[in-house]
Amino acid sequence: MNSGYDIIFNFYNDYNYLKSCIKNINNQTILANNLIFTDDGNEDRNLEKLIRKTLNKKIKLLFIKNSKNIGPEISSENALKKINSKFFFLIAADDIIYKNFAEENSKILNKYPDAPFVFSNLIIDNHINKKIYNINYYFLKKNYYNKEEVKNLYRKHQFKIYHNTVFFNSKICQKDNLQKKKYGRRADMLNLLYLASNYGFAYINKNLSKFSYRKGQWGKIMSDHYLIKELLVLKKYQRKFYKFFIKENMHFDLSIFSIPNLIKNNLIETISLKWFIRSIKFFLWKKLRFIFPKKSLNILFRIFN
Repeated sequence: MNSGYDIIFNFYNDYNYLKSCIKNINNQTILANNLIFTDDGNEDRNLEKLIRKTLNKKIKLLFIKNSKNIGPEISSENALKKINSKFFFLIAADDIIYKNFAEENSKILNKYPDAPFVFSNLIIDNHINKKIYNINYYFLKKNYYNKEEVKNLYRKHQFKIYHNTVFFNSKICQKDNLQKKKYGRRADMLNLLYLASNYGFAYINKNLSKFSYRKGQWGKIMSDHYLIKELLVLKKYQRKFYKFFIKENMHFDLSIFSIPNLIKNNLIETISLKWFIRSIKFFLWKKLRFIFPKKSLNILFRIFN
């Protein structure tokens, strides 16, 4: 496996952001070895030509063409097998990575080789109300947490790691991951929790990327029906991780109205007072986070965390 890093880029019809995304890739202080670009069922026959023309010639392009749109989760599963560098990250067309993104994250993962990934602070660029929000992970005080410390963090705090901030250790992730079709549309999020529960994670207290919040983007907000099916899949195929997921109340996306169906599906162990409270807090967080003044967001985050 080569030193340096690769990039996975799954693309479907997001042409308004394509050139600026490639520009951000080209402007990194340390260039990627490979760009693994998946044309996920686009009708543009000139897409590969456009990418080759726009991409820095020092970066090797691995172009994958899907005959139809299969979604980013399955595309990522296929692309992961082609990683050939020490590190990698996934990028969406509307993600903005700062020029030192790869360099800063590589430094941390080289320092903590047991960490499966490193993530940084979350910046949300809300295209709807034209405001930018910065989430402060106030409870993270150091760069590396082992798996036991991670469990304590999730026990005490209700938070999510956002994929656009994450930089991966290839050796660990290719050997052990949940980035597979059977884990569904939230496989990327589940994979982060799975890796963290088994290996811990690294964190860097810097602003290195920006997440775009806009209409029409690929969403991850699922119905209770879907989330119950997800729990059943985890219970069947990943029993150990399922126990962690439930014990630490990471299923707070499920609404409190799902209780009858949880009982019906023999998932009574998922129902607890802490989950109940977290579910309500998560619902309120989603509803209120962009209503309050942006300076108040971190106050709200502390309350709901």
